[in-house]
Amino acid sequence: MGIENLGWLGALIAGHPRHQVVGRTRLQKTVWLLQRLGLPTNYSYSLHFYGPYSEELKTDIGLAEDFGLISEEQQTAQDGTEYFLLHAEPSELFPSIEPFRRSLEILAQKEPVVLELAATYDAFRKMGLDHQSALESLRAKKGDKCLGGREVAALELLRALGLLAD
Repeated sequence: MGIENLGWLGALIAGHPRHQVVGRTRLQKTVWLLQRLGLPTNYSYSLHFYGPYSEELKTDIGLAEDFGLISEEQQTAQDGTEYFLLHAEPSELFPSIEPFRRSLEILAQKEPVVLELAATYDAFRKMGLDHQSALESLRAKKGDKCLGGREVAALELLRALGLLAD
């Protein structure tokens, strides 16, 4: 954990529409992809059920809340599942996200499953798999989540971010 990471978390959350991120999973995938684009955080990730996951990031969410940089509120969806709403007001204490603003805006617009698929595919590629092998691994891991155009949308997202060559 670096104190700089806490500032970046606050800046990323504050940089989202309404200064909030709906769900820890969304934040995990956003940080993964932005780190791949040069975000100067140093979270270690492993492949988890929902794709790349950082226990360090989860811990830092709690620390950032303890320091008053962000707030986190547990919510219950209509189907009874629980999720977290993370909120941060813009602050001069946070680093500037300007170099990442365009990418953050693109990520914030995507549905959570597309973000999850994009981050998972990207993690397979980072592990050294070629495109076809990464797609096969993605489909094996995510199953029906890849249907309905979401797999294509995930690849388009990665292309828009510059993480997938044509």
